[in-house]
Amino acid sequence: MYHTLVECSRPLGTMSLSELWNSVEGKFKAAEIDGSLIFQGDGAQHERISETSESSKYEFQITVLPNLQHRPESGTVQKNPFAKPEPELTIINSFGDSDEFRLLLNKFPVSRNHFMMVTKEFKSQNTPLTPSELLATYQIVDALKTQDKESRWFAFYNCGPNSGASQPHKHVQFLTLPEGNVDFNLEVARGTEFFIPDQNREPLQDPSLPYAHFIVPLPERPGVDAEVLAMLFASLLQRTLTTLQKNQIETISYNFCLTSQYMMMIPRSQGKFDDVIGINSCGYMGMILCKDQAVYEGSN
Repeated sequence: MYHTLVECSRPLGTMSLSELWNSVEGKFKAAEIDGSLIFQGDGAQHERISETSESSKYEFQITVLPNLQHRPESGTVQKNPFAKPEPELTIINSFGDSDEFRLLLNKFPVSRNHFMMVTKEFKSQNTPLTPSELLATYQIVDALKTQDKESRWFAFYNCGPNSGASQPHKHVQFLTLPEGNVDFNLEVARGTEFFIPDQNREPLQDPSLPYAHFIVPLPERPGVDAEVLAMLFASLLQRTLTTLQKNQIETISYNFCLTSQYMMMIPRSQGKFDDVIGINSCGYMGMILCKDQAVYEGSN
């Protein structure tokens, strides 16, 4: 067991995604043992709540994660943890068709095996995802769906100052939905055949939800490529920018979530609810994260 853990914990170079899940799991276990990451998730306080909006019910999990107190609310280019990542947190040194990404564990994980895809060269977190970034993100989620069948993985990208992003260096994060959580966004996408939104057909929305959001189903695996993903992303971004403009919001911020079945974008006008509870992409997947008891009580 010890030798297996050591082997899995070594940072890999360019690799086949067939090894991804074992590498993530092994690296996380090793980093947890040696203290390279700050994780208290197994002792976190959870509460599942049900909210009703226009007769529809939605389940959320509120979680107190004390390790988030150690995470800076906003990083700087000068203090960039992704410029020279810790070897203990590095899963893959080179990833993507042009080896332009690294896969790193999150030093302040929300849940077990929380990791990120970061650009090797500095790119701003305020910029849209490129076709190659979208394809790499999808490939990771698709691989994890096959290799870790017991979990429901999703990717998310917090873009802009009001999105909940904590680092200015471009990064996409990967998490699993809590066990038992109902993915209410999937309920919107399920049963709808793949389409690319245009002037005649808008993205999907749940009319009962009290915030703007745009959802499109993805095609089956053989039909997913960089071009298709980019067209879908652009169609959602266009609606997002229009929504921000109509509401006279000059700062461009949005949350983006992707599963193996759909992608979703949410325009953001502010980063916190009641100036207390920070909401990023996780909130729109039914996961409200609080860094201490005071914020937790405020969320209720």
